[in-house]
Amino acid sequence: MKQNGRGNALLVELLIVVLFFMLAATTLMQIFGAAKENSNRAAACSAALLEGQNVAERLYAADDVSENLTAMGFEATEGMWRKHYGSYDLVVTCGETAQTAGILREAAVSAEYGGETLFTLPATRYLEGEVAE
Repeated sequence: MKQNGRGNALLVELLIVVLFFMLAATTLMQIFGAAKENSNRAAACSAALLEGQNVAERLYAADDVSENLTAMGFEATEGMWRKHYGSYDLVVTCGETAQTAGILREAAVSAEYGGETLFTLPATRYLEGEVAE
């Protein structure tokens, strides 16, 4: 009878150890999954920042913003220009304000990742001597 009691205690102890390791493995899997998502987000943010800077600089130097955005592959939708890259989107909003001595042309380049805006870069240029309409 004593032999049977030892066997049951050993089985209970093994079940507790297995349960502990299962909980530890589940926690570690969640941590690694979150780390992978953070890594993907950081990589997308870095790539989007480089591309966003290029777009903002080209918009600043451009004489015709719409033509330049079309040449870069952006599509006009709902008053914005949008281009999809692998894991992120670049969104450009443009506007002009007439001034007494020229035109203030404003553009904002934003990056979106998973429905979240990562950053917004301004590209503002004052065109002196232009005819204000």
